Amino acid sequence: MKRLTLLIFLLVAATTWAQSTSNLTGIVKDGGGNPLPGTNIKVSGSQLTSPTGTVADGDGLYSVPSLPSGRYTVTASFVGFEAVRKTVNIESGTVTSLDFRLKADLLWGDQIIVSASRRSEKVLDAPASVSIVNGEQLASIPTINVTESVQSEGGVDFVKTGLVQNATVIRGFNNVFSGSALTLMDNRIGRVPSLRVNVNSFIPVINQDVERIEVVRGPGAALYGPNSANGVVHIITKSPFGSEGTSIGIGGGERALRNTSFRHASTKDGKIGFKISGQYFAGTDWEFSDPLELQANDGVNPRDFDLEKYSGEARLDIRPSEDTEIILSAGLSNANLIEMTGLGAGQAKGWKYQHLQGRVRYRNWFGQVFLNKSDAGDTKLLRTNNPIVDKSTLTVFQLQHSPTIGDRQRFTYGSDVIFTRPKTEGTISGSHENDDDVNEYGVYLQSETSLSDQVELVLAGRYDSHNYLDKNNFSPRAALVIKPDGNQTLRATYNRAFSTPTSNNLFLDLVANKDPFSIGKTFLPSLGYSPNIDIRALGVMKGINFNRDSGGLPTYRSPFAPVAGMDGSAHISLHDPVFTNVEWGLARAAVLSGFIPTIQPVAISLVTQQLMAAGLSAEVANAQAPATVDGLMAAFQAIVPTQLPGLRNSLATFNVTTLGFDPVGITAGVVSDIKSIDPTITETFELGYKGIIDRNFLFTADVYRKKVKDHVGPLRIETPNVFLEGQALAAALTSSLGASLADPANAQLAGFLAALDGPLLGGNGNGSSIDELVTVFVSGTANNGAAFIPFGTITPEQAVDPAAVTVSYRNFGSITVYGLDTGFTYFAPNNWTLTGNYSFVNENLFSNVDGIADIALNAPKHKANIGIRYMHPESGFQAGATYRYRGGFPMDSGAYVGTVEAYSAIDLSAQYKLPLNNPNFTATLSLNGSNLLDDRHQEFVGAPAIGRLVTSGLVVNF
Repeated sequence: MKRLTLLIFLLVAATTWAQSTSNLTGIVKDGGGNPLPGTNIKVSGSQLTSPTGTVADGDGLYSVPSLPSGRYTVTASFVGFEAVRKTVNIESGTVTSLDFRLKADLLWGDQIIVSASRRSEKVLDAPASVSIVNGEQLASIPTINVTESVQSEGGVDFVKTGLVQNATVIRGFNNVFSGSALTLMDNRIGRVPSLRVNVNSFIPVINQDVERIEVVRGPGAALYGPNSANGVVHIITKSPFGSEGTSIGIGGGERALRNTSFRHASTKDGKIGFKISGQYFAGTDWEFSDPLELQANDGVNPRDFDLEKYSGEARLDIRPSEDTEIILSAGLSNANLIEMTGLGAGQAKGWKYQHLQGRVRYRNWFGQVFLNKSDAGDTKLLRTNNPIVDKSTLTVFQLQHSPTIGDRQRFTYGSDVIFTRPKTEGTISGSHENDDDVNEYGVYLQSETSLSDQVELVLAGRYDSHNYLDKNNFSPRAALVIKPDGNQTLRATYNRAFSTPTSNNLFLDLVANKDPFSIGKTFLPSLGYSPNIDIRALGVMKGINFNRDSGGLPTYRSPFAPVAGMDGSAHISLHDPVFTNVEWGLARAAVLSGFIPTIQPVAISLVTQQLMAAGLSAEVANAQAPATVDGLMAAFQAIVPTQLPGLRNSLATFNVTTLGFDPVGITAGVVSDIKSIDPTITETFELGYKGIIDRNFLFTADVYRKKVKDHVGPLRIETPNVFLEGQALAAALTSSLGASLADPANAQLAGFLAALDGPLLGGNGNGSSIDELVTVFVSGTANNGAAFIPFGTITPEQAVDPAAVTVSYRNFGSITVYGLDTGFTYFAPNNWTLTGNYSFVNENLFSNVDGIADIALNAPKHKANIGIRYMHPESGFQAGATYRYRGGFPMDSGAYVGTVEAYSAIDLSAQYKLPLNNPNFTATLSLNGSNLLDDRHQEFVGAPAIGRLVTSGLVVNF
């Protein structure tokens, strides 16, 4: 009886469960009506704790069993085809059929972007040159650096400067410390606040959380404001709605690389969504030795090549109604790594980067506020070992409205308020520490008018103010978009954009190199103080000007001024007869202190031989020789004059490449005043084409002309050093020493010094030792004579350290660049995809612009990428290969000047989804090889040589 009762109970329960759940079935076909086996089917809804799904079988059929009654969102996706999303109501105890018909993926045509116009639109309709990296390509790879995924996009100049470090810009004008491309993450500026540098390693995002990355080439200032003149890179992460579930990634590889990442998202009732993600990364960077770092650290490389980073982000989405969305997010990253700067490399230790962001969308209104905060921790500049403190913040308020009038008119208008608050405790802003807050305000309006079904006119303008600029800035934009049919677009655009001075451009004040010429170390013992001549970097908040004498020549200041009883800030005229003799006196003592100990052992040997030749025994000769030599050395020092007539100065500028000095002429124009920094204006005219052929071939081409006015150059040495002029010194010494040695009273000394003329001591054998003696004092051995000692510097009135060499910024030049970006994507039969792009600029170095300096794009004229990818959905396998070519280019970026050689690299990747037969649990193995052939190359001067990096990983989703 009990068994019968139990059996009846189980039958009733099974029947009740069957009646309360339902099955979802269907078939997936392509545009031609052929089944699409391997299509991914994803089902999400508030009735499920996490999304479920399945994969279509060999006939394109799918079935998702045991779904509770309710409303669901069902998505069918297949690589190479447009994803289709449908909603369906499922009733208890029924079998619901839902079929899909997928079109071949137009790749761009139907993809929705937001970065070109700050609103949703199809890529094909965008009034800008845009490319997209789909997050699905990244989701199965454990994170190293998300921004590496854009390195093969057309027009992108991606430079790898370390294991995870990179400098990324669009269409040239790269730098070691660059922020010229506006980097956004979910509409939030991603740069380090006051430094305005894109340290992409700090962005707290992982591959599994990326929905897509949009790359907009060309100026974006009309909508995005200042500092977007070279384009926009926008990382857009997944909403928790539609991406519910958990993902965990682990990976490792060469260079002791190990990383883990995780992501979890969940929703409730379609109203509240939450996600959290995090990452840990560690590895050993490629090694590099900087000569100036070694000099500052007694020959020991101060770099710590062990890199480490952890980061995390949390986000809450609230959808109280269909028209309203509220998004709150917070993120943190903490990193130990080496970053190149215009003043040499910095060792970041415990550098924290944090953000808080709130966004609201209501119908066609959008508003947000966010706070970025930086804390440099125990970071230091490696060429000085001085600490770098950065506790700056960036606070931004934005409001935007996008109303439509009828079917053919849309407006987008809004305003931005940007507050930058540097806080460096004097380590970066120095004397400007309490006077460096920046306030920026901007308003903009864009009109998009459909003149017909085929023609759209876009007009936009933006007006911005900056509290440290005398003039406000206007940025117009115009675009004419013509669509002959639904698959082709022609575009003509004009943009005028501007980049405001950075905080460093305005307020920088720090020692870049301490005593690089070893002046302080050399003269400290004799003077009792250290007369350093440091290299000091200065911003140009209110301009820089130089003092001049009555003849128009610039004056200089010297750390040796106290020797003459003068104040260290006193201005000295070039060729001043009193101070040139002070310089000679210092040089005389320095040369003698080095020459006497060097020549004395040789002299003792010679005198000993002479005494023995005169008949003395070796014992007696050895005993008498030192005293005799002491007398000769004293007599020699007595004939070296302490004062000389007719001395003059010469000038030379420190060369950061050779670490030597380049002579410059003494003229009134040897230095020029620097006016306060103005914005850099970039005007771009562009013609573009996007076309889709046979629904499986996409071709793009963009031709542009970019004119840059008032370019802000990199940090460069503006102040030459002052030396004793060699010819005048040699003439005066020749006369004085010749007269002294011709005196019969100095016959013994003259006879002794004659040995200097012999080949044994490197003499020229011309019968006189005077020229050898003059050479010792003027140029010395290994260029350490009087003419190679910097005695002062032509310094500006604003110099904080009167004698320091000043490196600074300045506006100069009007240059024009012509360029081409072209590319294609072809979906070949049998799941093959071919991609390629090529970019060209006509010039990448403009020599001696305005007679001031070179302007370098720090990017190649030619770059190309070719890729091939294969996918086999039924087996879960996919693989791809990319060939990258980058031409060589001249580089001039602050402390780093030289030539970057051309290189090419091959990258391979493969992923395999394990056959677990559980749609709610997937696991994907990945193997990736960057620069697989290990063609070691420097992508920037001063960066380590980049070699092969092979990594592997596992990502599980449930």
